[in-house]
Amino acid sequence: MKIRIILGILTTLITILLIGCQSQSTVDSVSITIAVDGKTINTSAGIGSTIQSVLSQNEIKLSQLDKVNPPLFTHITQDTTITISRVVEKFETEEIVIPFERQTVRNESLPEKQTILIQPGVNGLREITYRLVYENDLLISKTEINQVNVITANPEIIMVGVQTPFSAVTIQGKLVYLASGNAWIMDGDTSNRRPIVTNNLVDGRVFEISPDGEWLLFTQLSEDPEIINELYIINLEEENAEPIYIKADNIIHYAEWAPGFNLGVLFSTVEPRAVAPGWQANNDLQLTTLGAGGRVIKNDVLIESNSGGIYGWWGSYFSYSPDGQHLAFARPDTVGLVNLKDNELEPLISIVPFQTRSEWAWISPIAWSPDSEFLYFVDHNALGNSNNPESSMRFDLRSIQIEEKTILNTTDDIGMFAYPSTSSLKNNNQYKLLYLNAIFPENSDTSRYRLMLIDRDGSNENQIFPDNDSSGIDPQKVEWSPCNEEQNQPCYMGIVYQGNIWIINDSDYTSAQITGDGLITKIDWK
Repeated sequence: MKIRIILGILTTLITILLIGCQSQSTVDSVSITIAVDGKTINTSAGIGSTIQSVLSQNEIKLSQLDKVNPPLFTHITQDTTITISRVVEKFETEEIVIPFERQTVRNESLPEKQTILIQPGVNGLREITYRLVYENDLLISKTEINQVNVITANPEIIMVGVQTPFSAVTIQGKLVYLASGNAWIMDGDTSNRRPIVTNNLVDGRVFEISPDGEWLLFTQLSEDPEIINELYIINLEEENAEPIYIKADNIIHYAEWAPGFNLGVLFSTVEPRAVAPGWQANNDLQLTTLGAGGRVIKNDVLIESNSGGIYGWWGSYFSYSPDGQHLAFARPDTVGLVNLKDNELEPLISIVPFQTRSEWAWISPIAWSPDSEFLYFVDHNALGNSNNPESSMRFDLRSIQIEEKTILNTTDDIGMFAYPSTSSLKNNNQYKLLYLNAIFPENSDTSRYRLMLIDRDGSNENQIFPDNDSSGIDPQKVEWSPCNEEQNQPCYMGIVYQGNIWIINDSDYTSAQITGDGLITKIDWK
């Protein structure tokens, strides 16, 4: 009896122990279901394991974009379903065409209703990049992340002739003018106009008729992004002549027909720079000799590249005397002559450099008398600011007698952009001197100007254009027409005022507007 009781107790204890063991095993391990890549994986994991460790044990690899629910750092405490969403990122590029615009420019230089295609239109091309995100092969987002204009659209520009409201005026010689990047010519009569260059690229840095009136020397913008501009000539006697590239680039301040040559061109160059003002001047001087038809024969370097003195990064100006015997130069700190035998610079006068406190430098405008005896220049008068001479706003018109090297006073406090110019010699070997006088001399860098005319000795000063009730003119070199007193023909001065050409009779100072489209920026007259 006792034995049976003992056996029963032992059986009960063993049963309880077995049940306890089974209960402990169930608590230490839970069931895990993994849903990934369109299939289901059943497994188990110990309590306290992380989702990350479960996936590693089952050799399931994740990309950086894949989504896991619950998160990888989650600790498992019960039966769990792990869902993995595969996320893929793709990039897609789309190209769209940007239609060009059409622009019409009214121009009275053309016969009424006649049209000229100034610039053909070019469609642009824009490249758009999108970021596409797929979740389990389904697109869930599309985001634009970048736009690049692969090709910039260029407008189509058509010039349309309109009737001019101004009466025709007979003029001597040829008058060329620059309008909207295109070169035009008036010949003998202000109504006799025709286009010379119509590529919309003429930049006006150089724009000069040859002494014989047969050729135009000009610069135009380059299609090469590494080049600022290029130097060309074109025959003015031939209808529909083509421009001729004379193999010179990056001309900012100076190019001029060389006297004594049938076709010879002097010029100075710069090196393009990414920082303001966009160049570093070489301050050199080169001569290109051209043959018949404008063919380049040779190129000679007369002055090697050099620093150019104070503020020499801006550049140098040069100017040949009418008799071809002297070549003047102007720099921010000097005016002088070029020794053409030794190809050296000979300073005549030192000028106090003007401190612009900006990205440009001031150089004195220079002009020769028609008899080549005097060189006119603008002197920076340091007495206007004794504390800081370079900041003085006092500028005076002076002249240099070339043979004696003497400096003569002409007129005072006229402004930095006086641009003196002289008429041709009269029958009595006299001539007149033009200059611009700043309306506000104390702020002549931003002031407009009035046109003044005096005799060669500085007497008989007259304000001739515009009148005091009108706004002033922008700084510019005024051009003189050819003059023939024996034929009793009037001499004119040509000027650009409010985008139009005005001519002024040098006898009675009457003026006439001869264009009206407001597009003109530069002229030359020979």
